[in-house]
Amino acid sequence: MKATIEVFYSETCPNCPPQKDAVKKFKDREDIKLKLTEVAKNQGRAKKHRVRAIPTTIVDGPKINQKTGFKGVTAEGKLETAVRVAKGKKSPEALESDGLVNKLKQAL
Repeated sequence: MKATIEVFYSETCPNCPPQKDAVKKFKDREDIKLKLTEVAKNQGRAKKHRVRAIPTTIVDGPKINQKTGFKGVTAEGKLETAVRVAKGKKSPEALESDGLVNKLKQAL
């Protein structure tokens, strides 16, 4: 069961190199497929995934019914959590910042 991490980037984007570097840390893992997609050369793919900002990173996997997307530079820990959600090893609520959704539910 592989998860996929895809980064949509531009050669002229100053924030894209740090994001590409962040996801390259996952390249040797057998449970992850890594894709780097340059938007100028792959406009159809970017449009299909509704990419409107770069870098945009999308995480998908067999145990998630909706892809997880991040705009901007994303922390490695957040990417790891998204992979675990995509593989069914964590609940989607794990992606919420500091359990914000749970805190709101408890407050109501």
